[in-house]
Amino acid sequence: MAIRPTFLAFQTASRALAASQANIDVTGNNIANVNTPGYTRQRVDQTSISAGGYTQKYALPGISTGFGVNISGITQIRDPFLDARYREQSAESARYDTIVQGLFDLEGVFDEASTPGLMGEFESFVEALQTLSQTPSAPDIALIARTAAQKITQIMNVYATQVNQVREQQIFDLSRVLIENNFNTKVKGIADLNDQIRKEQTYGNVPNELYDRRNLLIDELSEMANIRVSVLPENISEDIVVERLTISLHDPRDGSNVSLIDGGFHNFLYTEVEDGRVSIGIASSFEAPADNDITAHIAGGSIRGYLDLINGTGLNEFRGAPYYLDAIDDLAANFARVFNELNQSGGVDKPLFSASGGGGAITAANIRISDEWLDDASFITTTHLDGDGGENVIRMISALESETVFYKNGDVALPTVFSGSFHDYLSGLIGEVALDAELYQNYSDTSANVQNGLFAARESMSGVSLNEEGINLMAYQKSYNAAMRYFTVLDEAVDAIINRMGLVGR
Repeated sequence: MAIRPTFLAFQTASRALAASQANIDVTGNNIANVNTPGYTRQRVDQTSISAGGYTQKYALPGISTGFGVNISGITQIRDPFLDARYREQSAESARYDTIVQGLFDLEGVFDEASTPGLMGEFESFVEALQTLSQTPSAPDIALIARTAAQKITQIMNVYATQVNQVREQQIFDLSRVLIENNFNTKVKGIADLNDQIRKEQTYGNVPNELYDRRNLLIDELSEMANIRVSVLPENISEDIVVERLTISLHDPRDGSNVSLIDGGFHNFLYTEVEDGRVSIGIASSFEAPADNDITAHIAGGSIRGYLDLINGTGLNEFRGAPYYLDAIDDLAANFARVFNELNQSGGVDKPLFSASGGGGAITAANIRISDEWLDDASFITTTHLDGDGGENVIRMISALESETVFYKNGDVALPTVFSGSFHDYLSGLIGEVALDAELYQNYSDTSANVQNGLFAARESMSGVSLNEEGINLMAYQKSYNAAMRYFTVLDEAVDAIINRMGLVGR
């Protein structure tokens, strides 16, 4: 039998001691970073050093053992599938959260519960008209009726202004806050980290802390848009392989991808406003798409949520600010149409309402009392040539309270949008925004529950558990003590070999 080299066992023991020390150090690092945002639990990769090989094939027969343990690296414990699922769900949750916040803002515009609004002004107008019908020739009562009508126009003006303010704020938040300050900054940060990681890997280092910083940025980026992350190996020499990380905007509806990041290269997003609609463009420094307008490829994230709120007309798409602005425009236009028609006298037009600035279509933003009615409170027609007393005012009251056909933009040549009273129309509008807000709040809650479940699953694998690390610490401490005991045994064996062998018979 071949005799194993005496000091080979010391190398095995030394490796065991080094491996135990490395495990203790990594465990301590995990414990120290238990509360560090984005930190990923690390582990020591160990492999057994084989005693077999080409030289052993031609050696004398004998029993041989391994040469101990080798530390091949320190890696992070992550599941790419869970990362992808979490980021996909993050985009969905962020979209719903953005929509809910925007709908709450719109709901506040039409809030008739906490503060008197348009419904209250309609009721006041009816009361004023009822009084006028009893004394149609009284100029002071006519003045009260005109003032009540003027308040209706002013409330409509306020609704239009506030809806536009909500939309303008969303455009500002999307363009300046979300895309310029957050999205583009994070894209550049990820690309810069890719360069740093590539350099570290070139020199043979394992930049786990840089990975954590990059993964944290990627998680934050996934809240803004639907992204897909890919990591592929790249040979930069015969012996050196580094990773190449790419991120693209992925549209799950058609499977298309728009490149955002490729290693250290990156593209920027920007916003454009044309014909009242906001679009998202891409400034390409590599792999430029055929069309810079990539709005259609953004399917999720807070960017999609803002686009829905800003552009949503309700025509086979989300009901956003434009939809509700169009709705109150139709209310204003039909209100003016009905009363202007009722105020005709002897076939002569006597408009009670007009658009500010003179001429043009009447909208909620520009509806006002006509100059003629403003100059003369008695301009309102109380009696037709073929009528008696205040019968025309009664018709106006009936028009407010009974069913009316609402046309698009108040134009009878355009399609019908609603049939009912003005109160019904306004109630339906308020109910719509409330139902939309409730519906998307439910979507948001459900999505958040799914995301929390994925986060918990990811944390169970990648997060630090103090209980688990404490158990590991005790296990590695025992293995460290055992390795030291192995040294002691070897020392005693060497002492016996050197100092006591060959003394028999002396």
